[in-house]
Amino acid sequence: MKHTGTQAIGSSLDDAQRRLANDGFIALTGMCEASLVARLLDVSLSRSRDITAALGAQAIGIGSAAGFLEIVQRSPGRWDIPLSPAEFGVEDRSLPWWPLIADTLGADAEHAFSGVVYSDPGSPAQFWHIDSPHVTAEYQPPHALNVMVALHDITLAMGPTEFAAGSHRLTNHLHNPLLVSDELVYQYETTCPERLVAGTQKDVPERISFPLTAGSCLVFDDRLLHRGLGNESTSRRSVAYFSYRQAGYRENTHFESQRSIYPAGH
Repeated sequence: MKHTGTQAIGSSLDDAQRRLANDGFIALTGMCEASLVARLLDVSLSRSRDITAALGAQAIGIGSAAGFLEIVQRSPGRWDIPLSPAEFGVEDRSLPWWPLIADTLGADAEHAFSGVVYSDPGSPAQFWHIDSPHVTAEYQPPHALNVMVALHDITLAMGPTEFAAGSHRLTNHLHNPLLVSDELVYQYETTCPERLVAGTQKDVPERISFPLTAGSCLVFDDRLLHRGLGNESTSRRSVAYFSYRQAGYRENTHFESQRSIYPAGH
């Protein structure tokens, strides 16, 4: 199901935390000032031009292990280029969503990684996946959160992120023996919301996506089932992202390659 509205942060952090706990995500409208969005977009475009030129005709596969330190192709035509907060020209804890991050992960939460993801026109939808697995059989609060920032208005045709609402409570492979961690993380075709509740009386999680205005943010639990939809427009879709983890959490399925697009000694 496609939902065509966005949610505001509400009157308090407690309200935002409740939505995040219940649905696994929250959409925050009007979070970023135009100047911040412009900075993130300018840096993203400049870096993507440089990296694409350096990549040239070098072969690049699908997924983090088949990519490079500087660029990963998450799915056909969907590119992920890491950029640090310093490279973006921002201070991590001064960003407008930091109070929600600190309230959820703790005041000592750590920046994990950040960058820009863009999808080319005509790129297909991703397979459903999570970004990291549960770490205990018993449900625990989030160990990691992701913030995605729309760098321009994103229409449904451009393929925004689609979420399986509440699925962060259903993706626990340590609790459900029918689930396999790697199949949840690494975009297997058979992974879908229906599979999470197979053999149970639980409802299939609702599929939710919506258009975004420039500067709006999506905050979601790392364990939430989600995917980028296909870009059916004629324009590139670009989002900046900032990911955070609880202090001491070190799982990394995001950037696994150790090779560079640049020659040794560059």
